[in-house]
Amino acid sequence: MISLPRKRVFTAFVIFLSIGVLILLGEAGVRLFVKNGEITPEVLRNRSVQYEPVIFARHAFKQEARIVNNPFGKKKKLIWEINEHGYRGASFDVDKPDGIIRVIIYGGSAAFDTKSTKGEDWPHRVEGKLKERGFSNIEVINAGVIGHTSLESVGRLFTEGYAFQPDFALIYNGWNDIKYFSSSKPVLRTLRPSLQGFDPRIHNNSFIDRWLCEWSQLYTVLRRIYYKTKLKFGKEGLRKAGDTQNSIAILNPNGFRQYQLAMEMFVDLARNIGAEPILMTQARLPKGTKVLTPEQRKRIDYHHVGLSHKALVETFDQLDEIVRKVSAAKEAIVIDASSHLSGKDWAFDDHVHVVPKGSDALAQLVADHLQNILRKKG
Repeated sequence: MISLPRKRVFTAFVIFLSIGVLILLGEAGVRLFVKNGEITPEVLRNRSVQYEPVIFARHAFKQEARIVNNPFGKKKKLIWEINEHGYRGASFDVDKPDGIIRVIIYGGSAAFDTKSTKGEDWPHRVEGKLKERGFSNIEVINAGVIGHTSLESVGRLFTEGYAFQPDFALIYNGWNDIKYFSSSKPVLRTLRPSLQGFDPRIHNNSFIDRWLCEWSQLYTVLRRIYYKTKLKFGKEGLRKAGDTQNSIAILNPNGFRQYQLAMEMFVDLARNIGAEPILMTQARLPKGTKVLTPEQRKRIDYHHVGLSHKALVETFDQLDEIVRKVSAAKEAIVIDASSHLSGKDWAFDDHVHVVPKGSDALAQLVADHLQNILRKKG
């Protein structure tokens, strides 16, 4: 007859053995049947866009050549190329070569064109289309940075973009500005230089965490699932607290004034550096009184602006009007992408980011305008 202490030891042994067998089976199952089990935080970090803190914007892409290969999720198989100057696309000479007509395009992720792969973002499609039409000396710089507002576009043109001697400077902002319109504080009190903070998805918590990620794909997969659930990331990154659907009345009027001031400053600054300013309304899925399907509404991240559908449409409409107003007052070129593409389901992946077909349509619109301008100048 087995004594009580021996029974306990035997029971504990059986339990630990069973757990060990389950872990081994789980590890084998992940390695055999789960894709991306080998993608550790370090691998993700190396494949991510790298930023550095700056003063006239919250951050900028690091000035190092980098290929960002998105391994999974909605961006799977997309490749982003960041050049040594910290801009999307192939390398270019800081000093503009003789005879080159240079166009620089500012904005947030909608200008960066996150849904397009290497060489197919709409700013570089503009370059390709113009070259096909005989403008072999055209060069486009994609200066879009994910998350940037119109004020940051102004700041980056003021502090760096001027050095590239652009002939045309285009701004394409809207959605990122709206995110901050509900704040009662001015930009001076909210915009701070930042670096990618600690993100457990791409950083390890400890030596043990790193060691487990390197040796166990089961652990890596479970870890990824845990943080995805805990952090609640949405289309625009970490979701804000609450899920309100407010009216336009909650927005700070100074937000609209700030946007108008940024557009006015962009025009003046472009002219001061010898560039032709171009203002562009932002195309988006939500438009007018058009009733969207439940599936379309799921694609719009109302959460990050805290607005109802009606309020978001009204806010975007006001930004369009500001762009047109500034353009008329300052006799600047305007490209009305909103009137051309807004509300067209086939063009958008979500609220403002276009699919390849939409990217091509945006490029076609911009190329048509630039072609007309270049022919008049020529």
